[in-house]
Amino acid sequence: MNNILRILLSFFMLWLGLRVLGKKQIGELSIYNVATIAAVGEMASSLATDLHDSPFNFIFPLLGYFLLTYLMTFFSLKSRFARKVFEGSPTIVISNGKILEQNLKSLRLSIENLFIKLREEKVFNLKEIEFAIMEPDGKLSILLKPLYRTITAENLHLTTQYEGLPTILVREGRFEEESLKRLGITKSWIMTQLHAQNVSEISEVFLAQLDTSGQLYIDLITDW
Repeated sequence: MNNILRILLSFFMLWLGLRVLGKKQIGELSIYNVATIAAVGEMASSLATDLHDSPFNFIFPLLGYFLLTYLMTFFSLKSRFARKVFEGSPTIVISNGKILEQNLKSLRLSIENLFIKLREEKVFNLKEIEFAIMEPDGKLSILLKPLYRTITAENLHLTTQYEGLPTILVREGRFEEESLKRLGITKSWIMTQLHAQNVSEISEVFLAQLDTSGQLYIDLITDW
């Protein structure tokens, strides 16, 4: 029972820590977030497995890390200076196709690692780059020269229409009642559309969604 309680308490503390960190991917975490995760993971593991020490020997340090992380995040949002100190600032590493060696040295980033990051962004030629900026979270942001940028509808002076988000009407063989009610769509209309595509039962449909143009997409549970 003691083991079970410690495991539950450890899990709760980790959950609390992730809530403090917020909805971030690993690559978006700041330096102090990473430090908190490393320390908290070790302490939470000890809390669950070290039966000889009191749980409070781990709980208070865990709460302290969470509180410090929260305060750093709070001050980073309120102060530009605090944000620069706690999270760092972006650094230009390529300007007009030229590598800025001094900035690479300040980041302790080798030319090999720079090219790896460029290839990860599907850029292989320096002459195509207008600017490349190393973000505080380690991600490389690249602005290509106009000649090498992807052509958009705006470049071609084409008129586009607002598409909006499609609405799911059927999910895993069940009608989405709220969606039907919101759009004013009847189940009989959906069944008519299904019959037109040789689908006889709603239970055969894994997903059916309606886009803003009125097109119904259907994906069956059995696709062969």
